[in-house]
Amino acid sequence: MDFDMYSVPGGSADAQAAFHAVQKASPDIFWTPRNGGHWVATRAEDVEMMLRDPARFSSNRVFLPRDDNAPRSLPLEADPPLHTELRKPLSRALFPKIVDDMEPRVRQLVDDLIDNLIDRGECDFVADFANIMPMNIFLDLVDLPREERHYLIPLVEKFIKGGTLDARQQAQQAIFLYVTDIVRARRAAPGNDLASIVVNAAVGGEMISEMDAISYMTLILFGGLDTIASMLSYITLFLATHAEHRAVLTARLDDDRFVRDAMEELFRRFGIVQAARVVQEDFDYKGVPFRANDTILPINMLCGLDDRRVDDPLEVRFDREKSARHLAFGAGPHSCPGATLARREIAIFLREWLRRIPDFALAPGTTPVNLLGVTCGLESLKLVWPRPSRPAV
Repeated sequence: MDFDMYSVPGGSADAQAAFHAVQKASPDIFWTPRNGGHWVATRAEDVEMMLRDPARFSSNRVFLPRDDNAPRSLPLEADPPLHTELRKPLSRALFPKIVDDMEPRVRQLVDDLIDNLIDRGECDFVADFANIMPMNIFLDLVDLPREERHYLIPLVEKFIKGGTLDARQQAQQAIFLYVTDIVRARRAAPGNDLASIVVNAAVGGEMISEMDAISYMTLILFGGLDTIASMLSYITLFLATHAEHRAVLTARLDDDRFVRDAMEELFRRFGIVQAARVVQEDFDYKGVPFRANDTILPINMLCGLDDRRVDDPLEVRFDREKSARHLAFGAGPHSCPGATLARREIAIFLREWLRRIPDFALAPGTTPVNLLGVTCGLESLKLVWPRPSRPAV
């Protein structure tokens, strides 16, 4: 099949619907010559199996096109038992109790961001909110001033959305130097922050190398910013363009179970991630002749859009009798250790935003553009809403 994960027909308008169209029109598993040549798995049963079987489907290379000479992004590009050891300190730093303790600060951050926007009656949600909220939370976690976002956000944006390879490489180099300074400072004088915990991680009783620590910190930076910003943006776009769903959710913000189920339905519909795996041995699977060292792309986002599991998968229904499974936060050894924090951030956002700005819409004449990649997201999202009335003085 002629399939390019970075350029799917219709993808700029609706990334998830475009990948779903590929799912409907293709064999369950197929080969594409694009991006170095690789297999693609599109159905929930197969994707879930591959993510849960690191012995046969290794995470040692997850980016396409595959570059075996590039430094590995740890712990993302590692398998058990190394991955297990590397992940422990991050998982412990994001235990539910710690997330509970963070909640008041996250809520205050959301309120402050809304305060800065509400009187304007308009914003670019991606630039003015979605990028800033998770970046500030990241900076809090690693004990750095929030003002650092003014330097970091443009670099991350250039790396993710850079128009040329040269622009991406320049941003990557600047991020590398920034993270290197943090790693060296926290290894020389560790504190209690997340950065100190992960850069001093030990495997087999020995501290990880400086390069591995830099890789680890860089991954946390991107994971904490890019994925949350994308999730927030897709959810907000849906609510801006579906007034009935927005009204129902706004009316039931105090119903914890309803909000939780609504969020899971939105995660299912608007999956964002797709990361490759490397086949570890020769074997046949459902008639497909996998060979050792083949690359395969199990598309996570399609698990929640598989019509073999979900009726009318492109439709968002807050009243589904049973929440459909999705892999928005992965599965198996590489399930997202920050999932509890991510869910809490988005729940706080929904409650605070919808209470204060319940009626908002796409700015007239604007069309959000989807960007496809390992993480899909929106380039921008222009919103408008009625300015709050102020009492006469």
